[in-house]
Amino acid sequence: MILSLALAAMVAAAPPGCADHWTVTLDAESFTHNGAGKTFSAPKLALFRDKVDAKLKAVVDAACRNGEISPAQAKAIRRVRVASASGATEPHLYSPEKGELTLEWVFAEEGLGLPGAKEILDGASCWLKPDGDACAAEGD
Repeated sequence: MILSLALAAMVAAAPPGCADHWTVTLDAESFTHNGAGKTFSAPKLALFRDKVDAKLKAVVDAACRNGEISPAQAKAIRRVRVASASGATEPHLYSPEKGELTLEWVFAEEGLGLPGAKEILDGASCWLKPDGDACAAEGD
């Protein structure tokens, strides 16, 4: 009984995740007209949106806790647009404008599968370090 009360207190006292406030939306056009020629029903896309929302927030929240992402960087984001990007060899999580991120990957080709946590974080390099070497190479 005491252990369950202590566990309940720890859960109640857990701070909110640094990405909990993000609104995740799908770029409907990219899923409707994708390079794989696949079609997805509205209910299937709704379930996918929920799945990508949960995974993206969990990955970013964990990265905030272990110092890979500063909570201030995550707090500055309000909206994430998820797009199926045919031909992308890895996920890309970048900021096209202030307060927004775009997550692109071959979602349609992968049957609405998700990349792994490490791949998502690796793909966030230009968001996290816009002046880094990886981003400078993209501009060339």
